[in-house]
Amino acid sequence: MSITFRIAIAADDQSRPIATLNARQLAAFRAFLREESVRSATVLLDPDAAEDAFLSYHFEARVCPLALASIARVFDFQTDAITVIEEAQFRSRRVSVYRIEETGKINMRVALTSDLGLELDLASGNAYALLEGLGLRPDSVGEIPIDTMRARLANPAVRRRAGELGVAAYLDRLDQLLASAHADDTSRLEWA
Repeated sequence: MSITFRIAIAADDQSRPIATLNARQLAAFRAFLREESVRSATVLLDPDAAEDAFLSYHFEARVCPLALASIARVFDFQTDAITVIEEAQFRSRRVSVYRIEETGKINMRVALTSDLGLELDLASGNAYALLEGLGLRPDSVGEIPIDTMRARLANPAVRRRAGELGVAAYLDRLDQLLASAHADDTSRLEWA
């Protein structure tokens, strides 16, 4: 088991827009992402495994580095697809493409993953040690306001305790993750 630390905002608690794609649009989107990845020397498709049928229907894609108009063309300027992509770009998030096995529908929605993929995914034992090092209860699910977490990370005693527990290396990654957070009252660090 693992625990992922990520930034969450109030919009994550509400329903996110969903677009339904057809197989041609999905294939065109994957081809477009691969071409743009080569052109820009940036990984846009995660994971990228064309030979694996499951992964070809279940992936996340970076859309923030791309022009909305160029992506919209791939989806024939379909309104719901443009809405999802625009929302992902506005929130600096990836899009998630997944297939619903019962119906065979292919959906795309705004992912919980940040555009740059800064989330911190740790094995449960390391995550619990990190939480203890931060002076938090080692629960598998929790949240804390961004400002409160930044204050904890600025405390030398917290950094010393994290070093004693062998998780000090994760603090820099946590700092990077917190730096990506919007400065509003709804931003929080979540883990689950």
